[in-house]
Amino acid sequence: MSAWAEIGDRTWVRRYDEWDLNVGLVVGADGALVIDTRATTEEAEQLREHIRELTDAPVKWVVNTHAHFDHVAGNSVFTDATVYLHENAAAEEKLAGTTYAVAKVIDLGDRRVELLYVGNGHTSGDTVVGVPDVNVFFLGDLIEESAPPSYGEDSFPLEWPDTIQSAIGMMTPDAKIVPGHGAVVDVEFATDQAIELGKVANTISTLHHAGTPLDKALEHTEDWPWPVDKLQDAIRRGYQALGTPQRPSLPLLGPG
Repeated sequence: MSAWAEIGDRTWVRRYDEWDLNVGLVVGADGALVIDTRATTEEAEQLREHIRELTDAPVKWVVNTHAHFDHVAGNSVFTDATVYLHENAAAEEKLAGTTYAVAKVIDLGDRRVELLYVGNGHTSGDTVVGVPDVNVFFLGDLIEESAPPSYGEDSFPLEWPDTIQSAIGMMTPDAKIVPGHGAVVDVEFATDQAIELGKVANTISTLHHAGTPLDKALEHTEDWPWPVDKLQDAIRRGYQALGTPQRPSLPLLGPG
């Protein structure tokens, strides 16, 4: 387990061995804000003790980058905090919290934290958490560093590349980006990953346009940036969005 790393004024990240998960902490004059709360209440109780290593400020706010269990299961431990998450995340996983639709600003007293929804990607409810005074962005599982991006049954492989590009478009070249899992990265890393996500989307669309049936697409081994066994849900979800592929028909020849 790594220790807290301060990546900006009163802005920390801690990378846990369990799920290789990153937790963020931002402290202001009026209290502390936690970004993601780990996978169990026991892990969250440990997180609460780890926060005390840095500050005695009360945890008044919790932000969930999305609704998957490894990021939200510890919410209940922070009994005095208001939980913020995107409305889609709350609806899909039936999570309690204060929801927002497009943008939300949380006032920490002498600084602010911005919550932004920029589109479908890892899920339908991914939140970009910006700390503008230190140029730090927490992207949750929209970006992955220690493994390929995680395509699940609730992912949007065809939309994900544009969503990442929208997030990057809000950043300056020297921004620090905290992925959901793995080491802190920069804009160049995120841009490269957006290109790779785009390759997945383009290959799915190309196979579908060619009339390739789903079972054959799931076995296709070329043109992917990552092993196809990591992309099974991506292919299924892409085909689901595009509909049943149709074999291209040859133009009818006129009379000779």
